[in-house]
Amino acid sequence: MKTRLISSATLLLGSVALSTAAMAESPVCSEGQDDSWMQPDVLQEKVETMGYTIENMGISEGNCYQVTGMNGQGQSVTAYLDPITGDVVQEDVAQ
Repeated sequence: MKTRLISSATLLLGSVALSTAAMAESPVCSEGQDDSWMQPDVLQEKVETMGYTIENMGISEGNCYQVTGMNGQGQSVTAYLDPITGDVVQEDVAQ
């Protein structure tokens, strides 16, 4: 019985930690895609100029451009970029 209680508590704490991390990973950049957004090829060029190596690029749930790859320091990252300016809104470094 004691083991089950500890396991349940561990699962609950793990779920809370994961949901908190998921919220931190998804910044909101805009209401949705429109004509003011940078074209993907223009954004890609800007991101590479900033020192990133792009492995994958898409649009996040928060309507940011989401880039996975390596930053200028050689760290594996997921970067969220403002779709209008191309500025980095958030960068998550892989642990």
